[in-house]
Amino acid sequence: MARNLDRMTLGLRAWLKDGSKITGIVALSTGHSNETYLVEGLDRILRMPPSEEGLLPPYDMARQHAILDAVGKAPGGPPVPKMYELCTDPSVIGDPFFLMEKLQGEAFDHAAPEWMQKAGAHVVTGMCSQWVGAIIALHRIPVSRMPSGSRTVEQEIAHWRAVAEQAEAETPLIDLLEALRKRPPATSGPMTPVHGDPKQGNCLWKGPELQALLDWEMAGVGEPLTDLGYMFQFYDQGDVSFANAGFELPGWWPRERVIDQWERVTGRKTVDLRLYETLAMCKVAAIIALGFHLSRTGRATDPRFASWGAVVPLYVGLAQKRAAMK
Repeated sequence: MARNLDRMTLGLRAWLKDGSKITGIVALSTGHSNETYLVEGLDRILRMPPSEEGLLPPYDMARQHAILDAVGKAPGGPPVPKMYELCTDPSVIGDPFFLMEKLQGEAFDHAAPEWMQKAGAHVVTGMCSQWVGAIIALHRIPVSRMPSGSRTVEQEIAHWRAVAEQAEAETPLIDLLEALRKRPPATSGPMTPVHGDPKQGNCLWKGPELQALLDWEMAGVGEPLTDLGYMFQFYDQGDVSFANAGFELPGWWPRERVIDQWERVTGRKTVDLRLYETLAMCKVAAIIALGFHLSRTGRATDPRFASWGAVVPLYVGLAQKRAAMK
């Protein structure tokens, strides 16, 4: 469902103090999650909820703004775009929204760019160091700096089971989540800030330099090993190769190096990582299943969702294999 960009432009011009500088609004990404637009004239990024039923409700724009603002202001935290205005009045441009800094760079999920493939192992190693370092930096931010609200491991499992059930997912996915409910992974200690979707594909790069960690819709306070398990799910995927661009290149950090760095800097110990990897895979499978469900029931028109039905069993199969590993 396309938005009326002219209406949005007029509304934003009238609402912003310097709105007269706006020359137009251009859609950059729409569909899965929050929608992203370029505000021309101000050269800022506009973030809004999806224009139709999405995959990661409730799309609390005020909370997302508060999380990004807190992370950006935390000493030693990971790089994020600077936050600007927040508006919770949907009458202004059609939905609540916030504005943030526009940063230059590229992100890649499924294939490493040619320059990275040719850069050499030392460059790839440096990029891994920045990616892992950004997640570790987030886990070291005091919880007191974050907006209120948290989710335990048990609540995390229950949430994704509910999503899978809403999506009318097939039995194998429900069974995996039920097994996790009965035997949840142990925790590494007190809760920390977590990103929720810390894949390499959510890094913005300018050449080999990390500019920002993006897409904070699932961020909050929780068990940091959920982030580590999410990162590790992209290792050893075989033919599925889901969002693991660069992992095949010489110099990419193996699991052992990531674990060693995380334990050394955080002072914590990793436990039950295979269970956390399985949980991460179930989470992704539930999201994919929901996208397909929204498409086949006519509640979403994104053409990408229609093809996700074939992906779900492949990813659930990966999760089953990961759950069986020791």
